[in-house]
Amino acid sequence: MTGWILITGAAKRIGRAIALDLAAQGWNIIVHYHHSAAEAQEVAEEIRKLGREACLAEIDLANPKLAEKLIPSLAEELGMIDALVNNAALFERDADDPDGSRHWAVNADAPRLLSKAFRAHLPPREKGVIVNLLDATPPPHFAAYTRSKQFLAEMTLNMAKSFAPRVRVNGVAPAFVLPGPRQSEEAFRKMAGGKIVTPQQVAEAVRRLIETPTLTGEIATLV
Repeated sequence: MTGWILITGAAKRIGRAIALDLAAQGWNIIVHYHHSAAEAQEVAEEIRKLGREACLAEIDLANPKLAEKLIPSLAEELGMIDALVNNAALFERDADDPDGSRHWAVNADAPRLLSKAFRAHLPPREKGVIVNLLDATPPPHFAAYTRSKQFLAEMTLNMAKSFAPRVRVNGVAPAFVLPGPRQSEEAFRKMAGGKIVTPQQVAEAVRRLIETPTLTGEIATLV
């Protein structure tokens, strides 16, 4: 494969696995990040070692003006972007975001704005694909996070209908993948009950949805 794929939150964790997996299959990758500049640069270097091109894109997705301008500015520099993977997410306890506005901005509104801009930037008669990262097992005490991901799941199915036939829209909803930022490995494994999905398995599911031209409106649940 050739062409560009924008992956939000591609510097670390699941986003990094998705970026490297797609690069290994011949895609050029736009590595979006916010605070993780060093990690993003490392991912870009790994992509180039695989013989593909990499572009770094640093913005705060919580800022809607920046989110809606990202794809037009990238397209002006790189040309058409073939796929968008909305992977970046905020995952904080409700006490740290009492009104849920930060979670909504990053997890729900940014994917909506990016997806709208992605569809608008496509040249006539060209097609594209969007994959949204969802959550099969939202934890308790994270109501703001859960609401935002539930909205994104609903939006995935709605966009699959409204964006067809030019843009396919799918989702990947993994269960337990990696410990949270303040969670020990032991606590994570106890919560997961031994049913852990690897970042590579998530990456492979994303790739299948991107590269299968007949799939839209699908949510792949990984448990």
